[in-house]
Amino acid sequence: MAFCVSKAWACPQLRTSGLPALVFLLFAAASGSCASTSTNSGTAVPPASLVAGDYYPLNVGWKWSYEVERDGEKILAFYSVLERTPQGAVVQAGEERLFYLITPDGIARKEGAVVTDFIIKSPVAVGTTWPIAGGTAAVRSVGQEITLDSGKYANCAMVEETRTDPMRLVRTTFAPGVGPVLVEVQVQDGAKFVTATRATLRGVTRPGQDPLGS
Repeated sequence: MAFCVSKAWACPQLRTSGLPALVFLLFAAASGSCASTSTNSGTAVPPASLVAGDYYPLNVGWKWSYEVERDGEKILAFYSVLERTPQGAVVQAGEERLFYLITPDGIARKEGAVVTDFIIKSPVAVGTTWPIAGGTAAVRSVGQEITLDSGKYANCAMVEETRTDPMRLVRTTFAPGVGPVLVEVQVQDGAKFVTATRATLRGVTRPGQDPLGS
């Protein structure tokens, strides 16, 4: 984990298309902070008892690292919660700062004072849908157990964003008490969709945890 994401991965075309903020940072230069490679599975609380905010903890001290695969290359990307505000949170992603609004209804992206798209909404249940710029977002699954190299994550929920111009899908799997653990960006290739970018959680540092600890 001693290397950063190349600026060559920055993609202005994707950045203006409304992809999730996590995908933004995966194409951006990484920050200098590191996250522990040791992770724990998500909470065992039944999915029906969970709300949107449980799936994406945004308190100061949270840091995540991801392995990003694109065009046959694998690199690392990092981001961390820089500040918690009365309305939401600020995330440092390389040279960028990403802004979120946190409400009882869910978590949304912000651009200045303008609220753009919700990335996850309550109730976190299959069939929950909401409009986003250029498309629709929907909860496609809940209660999943996801196994990655970094560990097993229980009670995960997968949100799928479908957009046009160009046609593409973004599937983000959230683990409660952890955050996004898997992100897949798929683009249309003829009659089918192919995975263009895949990011998997490699490590997470929780508030108060030593990032160099085991």
